[in-house]
Amino acid sequence: MTLLNVDAAIPSQTWAVVRLLTYLGKSIALDEARALVSPPSLRSEDTSTKPPFDCAISSLQVLELVHVDIEKQRLALTDQGRSLNSRDDLEGYTRLLRRAVLKVDYNKDLGENNDATGPRDLTRALAWFLMHDPMEQPIDKVTAELLLDEKDSKDRRLLRPEVFPVFANPTRWLRFGYWAPALGLAAAPLFRSEGSSPLLPDCTMAVKQTMTELWPAGQRVNAIEALQVLRDNLPVLPGGAHSLAVGITSPGENVAGAALSFALLRGHDEKWIRLEQDDDARQILLLHDPERPGSPRPVSDITILEPCYG
Repeated sequence: MTLLNVDAAIPSQTWAVVRLLTYLGKSIALDEARALVSPPSLRSEDTSTKPPFDCAISSLQVLELVHVDIEKQRLALTDQGRSLNSRDDLEGYTRLLRRAVLKVDYNKDLGENNDATGPRDLTRALAWFLMHDPMEQPIDKVTAELLLDEKDSKDRRLLRPEVFPVFANPTRWLRFGYWAPALGLAAAPLFRSEGSSPLLPDCTMAVKQTMTELWPAGQRVNAIEALQVLRDNLPVLPGGAHSLAVGITSPGENVAGAALSFALLRGHDEKWIRLEQDDDARQILLLHDPERPGSPRPVSDITILEPCYG
């Protein structure tokens, strides 16, 4: 099972199952769960495709968030899946799902071959996507094909040849359009033409959730330390382990890269963090600022202004 395959679930379908099990607080018969989440009146009569409920269970099993007792035909959350505060904790589920997808054990040998089992196909696509600048043209299916299929394109030169094709068919881009925003690692542009589904490599939500979860409001963190922690927790960012594995060169030990810079600058503007510059600081993080493209913005420290909710 792969997360971008036609038989895989989309995130909202997995959330429906986890929300039910969180509400119940116990295991449930598999048929009863199917009837509650996907009642017969809402089921498609198309037998050529796998039912959404079964897709959701398969995907959640891949990520080890639910367990199915085959002998007793019962469904339950795993220890990982039981970490939500309530059935309405969608933000907590976003964090939980993102951690599961990016887990190191599920993403071994990302750059050695094109094995797509588990979340590997999604992880490779995220690493490729986040090497782009959110301030440039949004990426849709056509743009993605051009960037990845042209022999001498920058993207092909930066990625290891073993990881191609990143999107083996159009269905995988459509699935990516569900998963990347649900993980907080992409966003739809404010304006888009009818019928198109472009995405921006805007990882602001994931960065905000990670920073406010790791550090309490009021804490001041060295910017270089924050960069390393963010790359450790979001390894599909340029400079992170998954990004490096697929061949993308790190921007540098003190350079945030375009996608992360955008998220940090947005956080400063939205006032959930404050970017600070101490002229006497020995370590300086350089941010790509579109308002001054020829001169990186120096940051010595980052102060967390909002607490973690949920």
